[in-house]
Amino acid sequence: KENKVHLLIMGQLQERYKNYREPQKYMAAGVYPYFREITSKQMTEVTDIDGHKILMFGSNAYQGLTNDQRVIDAAKAALDKYGSGCAGSRFLNGTLDLHVQLEKELAEFMGKDETLCFSTGILCKPGCLGLRSRS
Repeated sequence: KENKVHLLIMGQLQERYKNYREPQKYMAAGVYPYFREITSKQMTEVTDIDGHKILMFGSNAYQGLTNDQRVIDAAKAALDKYGSGCAGSRFLNGTLDLHVQLEKELAEFMGKDETLCFSTGILCKPGCLGLRSRS
């Protein structure tokens, strides 16, 4: 029953918006602001595929570390040593020495005995709730 309702709603939406062409109008005029191709580093000013300089207001690189040479060099060294990823979770594939080092440095920085890093934000919630229920 739920699937039939979903299909009905999707059909109604498709019918209602089948003639919606606003994005295409803006694209044709060259003023569509979304999904612009960037050919430069993500900084306060970026270069688009046509060579235009554009101010970047959507970046999350608040501290400028994305293009910090020290961070780039450390990332290159980590790629050389570990490859492009862990290829699995810490639980199944093991904890890298980098995980342990990061957690120790974070604990020291935060003035705590220990810290625990999660691989994704979504895992943090159940992990923290589980720990909270023990106290």
